[in-house]
Amino acid sequence: MAQRPTSDPGFGIKYGRATGRIVNRDGNLNVLRRGERFHPSDIYHQLLTISWTKYFAFTVAAYVVVNVLFGVVYMLLGTENIINGKNGDWYEELASAMFFSAQTLTTVGYGNLAPGSAWVSLVAALEAMAGLFIFGIFTGLAFGRFSRIKPRILFSEVAVVAPYKDGKNGFMLRLANERDSAIMDARATLFMVMQDENGSSHNRRYYELPLELDHLVSLALNWTLVHAITLDSPLYGISHQDLIARNAEFLVILNAFDDTVGQHFYSRYSYKGNEVAWGSKYEQMFTTTEHGDVELHIEKMHNTIPAELY
Repeated sequence: MAQRPTSDPGFGIKYGRATGRIVNRDGNLNVLRRGERFHPSDIYHQLLTISWTKYFAFTVAAYVVVNVLFGVVYMLLGTENIINGKNGDWYEELASAMFFSAQTLTTVGYGNLAPGSAWVSLVAALEAMAGLFIFGIFTGLAFGRFSRIKPRILFSEVAVVAPYKDGKNGFMLRLANERDSAIMDARATLFMVMQDENGSSHNRRYYELPLELDHLVSLALNWTLVHAITLDSPLYGISHQDLIARNAEFLVILNAFDDTVGQHFYSRYSYKGNEVAWGSKYEQMFTTTEHGDVELHIEKMHNTIPAELY
């Protein structure tokens, strides 16, 4: 008896037209969000997830803006109220006020520029307090970005349908840890999603594909996930052309623990029907040296060789 579809894992079922892939090749979900409402907490999330280039650019821009704002306040109070402050054209006064602001904000205080009136002293005290908050926030953000784990799980570029055992074929995909770190308690889940056979309907059907081995205590070498194509497999009797025609996609989700940083993480990947090599198998990735050491050849991750199916 063929396996029945499973419930929607969260990617949606009913669609009015053909859809693209669910998970992009970089592991991100392929969902375009519209009509979102801004919330102040979104700034923190964005600053944690944007690239380092954008983060540094934002930090520099924020630093300049704060010094410009306080510099304008000092200039309005009069640069003559700043000891050794420059008087003259507006841009010279602004530059002098901004330099005083930078010394106050960072608590550097070279000793050349100093408050010369009660109002300037008050604003400088407020800016010094603001500087404590600002640098505390950006220090926390920088730590959060460094401490936020970014796993380097490498998935094979193609999945394969290869001879398995006992006269059965299997659907297989391969993954490995690119980083020299200890990955423990790794658990994998594999879904297949296909559109209805009815050509006028684009509804999706999800099938959780049982794996020969879905849990590893330690991901020390590469890991080949294997789903045996038996009589009750949703892949039984389906051809490569059927996968492409029904817009099939295979979703793999890895949940593991990085022992180096002490954090759990998730990694996702997917294969469309045309990214499945039918009648191929993976080339072995690891070898044993004459001294008994095991060598893992990451460069062979994507290598396949032809294999005759049962």
